[in-house]
Amino acid sequence: MSRSEESGLVQYFSNVSNLARFIDQSQDAEETYLHLTRGVCAHSQWDLSSIQVLDPEAGLAIPIVRYDPFNTTDLSSFPGWDARLSPVGRVLEEGAPLVLEDAAAQDEFPGFRDDARARGYHTTVMIPLEVRDREKRAMVYSVASRRQVQVSAAELSFLQCVAELATIAVRKMRKLEDERQQARRMRAILENMTSSLSMTLDSEAADSLASGLSSLFPAGWLAVDLTSGRGLFDPEAPPPFPLINARRVPEDLIAAAIEARDLPTGAAADLKIDGSQIRAQISALQIDGAHVGALFFFRNAVLNDHERIAAQAGRLALSAFILRNFVEFKSRRVTARRLLSRLFSGDWRDRDEMLDEAHRLDFDLTAPLRLVVLRAPVAGDLDDSAHSFILRSAQSVFGPAISCLLDGALILALSDPQDIAPGKQGLFLSRIRPFLPAETALVMSEPATTPEDLPRLRETCDNTLEVARSMGATGWVTPVSVGEFPTLMASAEMAKVQAYLGSVIPATLMGNGRKAQVALQTIDTFLRSGRRYQEAADLLGIHVSTLRYRLEQLSEQHGLDFDDPDKCFDLDLAIRLKKLKISYET
Repeated sequence: MSRSEESGLVQYFSNVSNLARFIDQSQDAEETYLHLTRGVCAHSQWDLSSIQVLDPEAGLAIPIVRYDPFNTTDLSSFPGWDARLSPVGRVLEEGAPLVLEDAAAQDEFPGFRDDARARGYHTTVMIPLEVRDREKRAMVYSVASRRQVQVSAAELSFLQCVAELATIAVRKMRKLEDERQQARRMRAILENMTSSLSMTLDSEAADSLASGLSSLFPAGWLAVDLTSGRGLFDPEAPPPFPLINARRVPEDLIAAAIEARDLPTGAAADLKIDGSQIRAQISALQIDGAHVGALFFFRNAVLNDHERIAAQAGRLALSAFILRNFVEFKSRRVTARRLLSRLFSGDWRDRDEMLDEAHRLDFDLTAPLRLVVLRAPVAGDLDDSAHSFILRSAQSVFGPAISCLLDGALILALSDPQDIAPGKQGLFLSRIRPFLPAETALVMSEPATTPEDLPRLRETCDNTLEVARSMGATGWVTPVSVGEFPTLMASAEMAKVQAYLGSVIPATLMGNGRKAQVALQTIDTFLRSGRRYQEAADLLGIHVSTLRYRLEQLSEQHGLDFDDPDKCFDLDLAIRLKKLKISYET
């Protein structure tokens, strides 16, 4: 190697070292581009330098940074060149440097040629960068000389080394920017979480809490509190379906919140709300292992790491907000169970103490009362959230109410001084239906004028539900003074009862048509009158000859023998069973 060649290499290394220090002074990617274009001209033979991007949608090659001491034109107003008239597209397509010995004399790229002539540069080298700008557009770095120069292999390697230095610097800047942004996000998450948690114990701060949660959650959202049946959302960004108010959540949404208990966190599902299908990501809300609600995100994209952290922080704040209601419910439940247990046992040794205890539950024992007893097929079907929701629904529909779970049944005591509770049974059942298994039956007692009546009313409700269970009745059943016959029938298997009815009563008389009803009424009245024709005719309001004709027709058509005491007993028993069964079916 000659002395001149060695001197040239030393100069290249010196230039690279100087450029590396120059570029390393950058604080962000944009500053790196400026240092690159200025530094390469300050530490090499090149006079001009620039960085261009290719915008494929606009079809333009656009200079974003330029160093030209003789032309300080603001690039922000320059739209760029038609990419078809610029070498930028070829450089990016081939992924290799391009050397133009004289950009002002070539005709392959007219737009570039015209710019070279206007700004007075000739030899040009263009090198693709391995990074993209903030808009994800590919970039090309170029240098130019105001005279024609020979671009040696060493010079080209020097320029490629400079481009690689810039790429390393930009990647470092981007990584630092990402880290700073992540730190800002984490600080924002902690600040928003702290702010949200500070409001969770204030029952009047629901709107402020909702607004704070929107800063944590990455999309439109809605939370359902199963302990109260209420919804929580940001009024500034409401869910994609109408809500009359946050206190009344659609039954379909309540059902979806219940089902969230068995879903993994963030599971995607299609919700059917008021006939509309809505895509959502669902996460259960739990307190001490109890399922107390659900959080819905209305978006399709999967949450990234920061969004998941923010969403988890929001769920914590929501659970803390629900916790206040949940703890209050569990505390009052213990008191209500103790009070109702004493009432049903007839233990009135300290009446004033019981009245005070009821007063602490905002319940008046001196007003007329009713009981509602609800029995699910399996005692464990009603958990704490279901119990809380049913109690709050009862308070919303009927007014003051207390409740407890006793002997596998949920018992509600209602204050009903105006005797209007029976008219609201349908509304109450419609609200709590999402929580109830299909086979659930419930009964409302007659009014109790004094608390001493409650043990008797509870016994009537329990016996009624026991008969209803044997009859397969669900929903509201009518309380009856259950005597020996219904109690006896409650112990019979329904399949055997149905078979007995079919064997005694002709099939044509089992229907609901008028002819069948008249026939059974005639038989029933005749048997209940002791088979005395005149008395039965008077009860039916018909002539005795008409009665005899009807009975003769029934005997001939269906083989019924009204002279055989055993056959008549079977008929009487079957008709009683049928009437009892119908009373529970309706």
